[in-house]
Amino acid sequence: MATTRLTFAVTDVLGRPPQAGTVAEVKLTWTDAQGPVTQRATVPLDRPVTRAVPAEEWSRIDLDVAHPDYAPESVALTRSSPDAPVYWDNRGVGVTRDGDGLSLTMELGRIRQSPVTPPPFTGTRARGDQPGVFFREVPGQPRRYAVLNTPAPPATPLWLEKVTVRTLTDAAPARAEQEGWDRFRTTDQVVALADTGGFLWLEYGANDDAHPPQPRFLVAVWAPKQPPAPSSVPSVDVVCYFTPSTATRGYPVSAYPFRTNYPYSVRRDTAADQPYVVVGYRHLLRDLNLVQAQHVSGRPAVVVVPVLPALPPGKENERFAWQPFNSQEGTHRLLLEVVRFLHRFGYGGSGSGTDFSRWQGSTAPVGLLPPLPTARRSSSVATPPPALGNVTVSGFSSAIMGIFPLLTRKEISLPDRFPRHLFGGDAAAFQAVWREWWDLDLELNAEATGIKAAEYERLLLRWFAAGNDRRLRLYHCDHTMGTTPPALRFAALAGLPHKAGVLPGLAEEWHSEDGRWSAAFYRAGLLRARTRPAGVLPLFPLEAADAGLIHPFTAALGFGHASKLRAV
Repeated sequence: MATTRLTFAVTDVLGRPPQAGTVAEVKLTWTDAQGPVTQRATVPLDRPVTRAVPAEEWSRIDLDVAHPDYAPESVALTRSSPDAPVYWDNRGVGVTRDGDGLSLTMELGRIRQSPVTPPPFTGTRARGDQPGVFFREVPGQPRRYAVLNTPAPPATPLWLEKVTVRTLTDAAPARAEQEGWDRFRTTDQVVALADTGGFLWLEYGANDDAHPPQPRFLVAVWAPKQPPAPSSVPSVDVVCYFTPSTATRGYPVSAYPFRTNYPYSVRRDTAADQPYVVVGYRHLLRDLNLVQAQHVSGRPAVVVVPVLPALPPGKENERFAWQPFNSQEGTHRLLLEVVRFLHRFGYGGSGSGTDFSRWQGSTAPVGLLPPLPTARRSSSVATPPPALGNVTVSGFSSAIMGIFPLLTRKEISLPDRFPRHLFGGDAAAFQAVWREWWDLDLELNAEATGIKAAEYERLLLRWFAAGNDRRLRLYHCDHTMGTTPPALRFAALAGLPHKAGVLPGLAEEWHSEDGRWSAAFYRAGLLRARTRPAGVLPLFPLEAADAGLIHPFTAALGFGHASKLRAV
């Protein structure tokens, strides 16, 4: 009987094979006129593996690979006859044919969809760790993450609700005699989240069966609708946004390797509040409205938000703060893993940048059950993955503690706990695509962060000067500036050639002639009003009650404005 010789090799997103000494569970099934036959084996995958398929007339070959360090992957090869082209249904796989032999390469990633789970029944309370993100199904609508299917007046799910989003066209306020939004030049656009693109909760890191246990992190991702990609290999621009530290905000604490109390646990004595999940919704979709701002900018990028665990007190635990993303190789690996996952998930190219039917939790595995199989498009031509395009690093408030080290730290500083072959990327490759820095009212109090403002400015300007195409955006209010004049707080930046606009006692705005850098400084009196327009997001802080909103409102203004200036 003639056989087909199948040689397959696996690599990570950097093109490297799994570490020597590790093994994977491999299931190979072929189907011919007699039916399916399955072989199972435990094999090392640090080198290509060859298996014989003893069936000349096979019509289908299924290959499933499960490695403890990577998300499981599968591919189905089909053909209508021995001489017909071979088709495969995984965009992370490439197949070449040589006579009776087939060579297959498979990319293994460390990203997978977060599982979902039903919320607690009405009148009951969930407790402790949950098996996934809460979802909700409503009549006439597909299954979605619970917050997206939560009705908003008048009973329209948040995902479908149309809201007016207001963004700055100029960071410099123009009319001191007015108040509120009327002091700024702005544009309005009505947006429904469903029209912007797709939203996913993802897990990044090792599988639950990894030995020894390895960390895995919760990551929120929004991807914009995009036109069909050209025939050339596209690139995907990414804005990586860091939220403030969760350490001081009442989040459940979780010690390394972060396998309890994170990421799906509920807050004590609440019905269905998953605080680590809520923080992503709050920044991206509800309070700061970052997704809507990206959409209306006309220059949307994929937005990636790692949501990090709150650590127990003590110096032993503090060293894990912001790891491994406070290094260039750590952030590079995360963003590369996300971009490659989205490619394998079907995002981009051939019009699939506009099809988000599998997103919003609709195809996520439920609880501890394996994910349901979904139909995947087959092709006889390899689909090269997109490159990681322009990268923006952005952060709000105390996130400075996580992103400040990126300015100088190339390698992961705790490689024994976050192995570089699993969490590390390529610092040089990251520097080549890292194009923008958005300071969204980052904390400047050295007593709170351990970072001196002058040292932050010095290293930031050194990074900025190291690349001709780099961009720098700063937005600050009294919360982080205090009463210090901008020219004293950022003396070196003020010394660069620039144009300035001033509303005495209210605001200053600086920008370079070529537009590569800009800075806006707002006093609290500018960002409070007696009234605000109904239904306009983000909410303008009110004089009577919203002093605490000025800080996040500054970040929301900055993110929307910087998005319009983003280099593409």
